Amino acid sequence: MANLKAIRKRIQGVRGTLQLTRAMKLVAAAKLRRAQENAVSLRPYAANLIDVIGNLAAKLGEEEHPLLARRPEKRALLLCYTSDRGLCGAFNLNVGRAAEEFFRQHPGEGAVTAAVIGKKGNEYLSRRSYPVSHYYKDMFADISFDRISRIGNELTAEFLAGDHDSLYVLYNWFRSAGAQRITLKRVLPLELPPTGDGLVAQDQVEHIFEPSKRDILDTLMPMYVNISLYQALLESVASEMGARMTAMDNATRNAGELIAKLTLLYNKARQDTITRDLMDIVGGAEALR
Repeated sequence: MANLKAIRKRIQGVRGTLQLTRAMKLVAAAKLRRAQENAVSLRPYAANLIDVIGNLAAKLGEEEHPLLARRPEKRALLLCYTSDRGLCGAFNLNVGRAAEEFFRQHPGEGAVTAAVIGKKGNEYLSRRSYPVSHYYKDMFADISFDRISRIGNELTAEFLAGDHDSLYVLYNWFRSAGAQRITLKRVLPLELPPTGDGLVAQDQVEHIFEPSKRDILDTLMPMYVNISLYQALLESVASEMGARMTAMDNATRNAGELIAKLTLLYNKARQDTITRDLMDIVGGAEALR
């Protein structure tokens, strides 16, 4: 039978783990509510912005904006959103596997280069020798539109310079605390809805633009790129908190079950010890008769 002292020590260790996972679950739950509100509130704005841009782009006629220009996709840039910390289930692993699949679908040296937000994603790809051209550190200490805009402006400038022919973002789309969906989205060149959908539909009314349509697109297009990156960041943060809360809830429940099993084992071992001591006493008393 297992040693009583060893069982008691293990129970104490599991109780300490239970307290830690319970605290992490509460912290993640508190952060999740705000992160979910931020992610959900931005969705209508991002959806309507692409409709506005599509409407303007459709009215440009023969003129095409540089950020809408499609060219042979010889070099793609994949921006991956992960977290700086673990203990969030398969949140980071799913992004890493999806990134590997993207690399396999685009074979050839230099065909795909990765940019990473989050320590875990950088470690995952670097450990497997995938090329990482950009690693953005400490993004979660201050989640702001200004910070992500600087990244968007940098990647947009690289696209215009021809450093890469397309920009994709890979992240977890928040559905609920217990469910996140891996999402791959092309940001550049912008993929407009087909003519006839929503605001993109052509009409016979002549519109007057002030300033010009091209000037408006010059402002809206970089804004759309930055909004897309910001939305992906908010979705990823909400998904991380949901995944961590769920993982810590499962860990807390498992720790409780393990404590119950160890307590039962401890009681059985203690009963066996008491029974054995009683038998020794009875045996000794019988021998003295």
